[in-house]
Amino acid sequence: MTQRLGHYDIVEELGRGGMGVVYKGYEPALGRYVAIKVLATAMAHDPVFVERFLREARSMATLSDPNIIQIYFIGQDEDQVFFAMEFIDGDSLSGWLKREGRLATGDALKILLQTSKGLAAAHSEGVIHRDIKPGNIMINNRGVVKVADFGIALASNDMASSKLTSTGALVGTPGYLPPEVCLGKAVDQRSDIFALGIVLFETLTGRMPFNDASPLKLMLEIVESNIPDIREFNPDVDEETVRILGRMLEKNPSDRYQSCDELCADL
Repeated sequence: MTQRLGHYDIVEELGRGGMGVVYKGYEPALGRYVAIKVLATAMAHDPVFVERFLREARSMATLSDPNIIQIYFIGQDEDQVFFAMEFIDGDSLSGWLKREGRLATGDALKILLQTSKGLAAAHSEGVIHRDIKPGNIMINNRGVVKVADFGIALASNDMASSKLTSTGALVGTPGYLPPEVCLGKAVDQRSDIFALGIVLFETLTGRMPFNDASPLKLMLEIVESNIPDIREFNPDVDEETVRILGRMLEKNPSDRYQSCDELCADL
């Protein structure tokens, strides 16, 4: 394992993904821990992958909000491209659900509200996340929610983003995709709201509304099938929460909340 990257000491590996590795690092000059995302070596010489990787850092760096993970530094050490960001001393919502199964309505709505506030800040800067899911919602040990991983975010004013993500590849995580993505239509902030609705359903029930093993059938369900009544899986969910969830998960974007600010007001 690398012992040092730039001016950061590497403490331990936190995880691996398709684009690279995330380490816990330490910055001696400021006496703080950071999370360091390093682009996979196999991709480091491909300009397209490097640009997509750096675009994640730039997308997050433009956003300053208590509910979005902050970027501290973007750099390169020999052939290793990396960026350092806020270290979250806690766990993802995905980790919580693996342990707890599902959360009480009040706890779920607190997480939803903070996530929605973070997304509202991103949307106000023209940045659409496009991959909202429990694994990208971090919760620190004080209960503060931080939206993470803007790796496939689309900036409305960034033509490079469109070129990098319009090659015909499906963008996002199956099961959390809104109908418009499944149909190859344009996305906007309302697409993030639909995905967040799927997250709320999962947080309250411990399962997703659609979970067919076939990606094609899953997308067909998302487009054509009605969302199951959440009270079939959790009868404790109150009427107002059911109403909010139903509006988040409308098939037609024009029938959903039109902004996260509007969603926050109802929450």
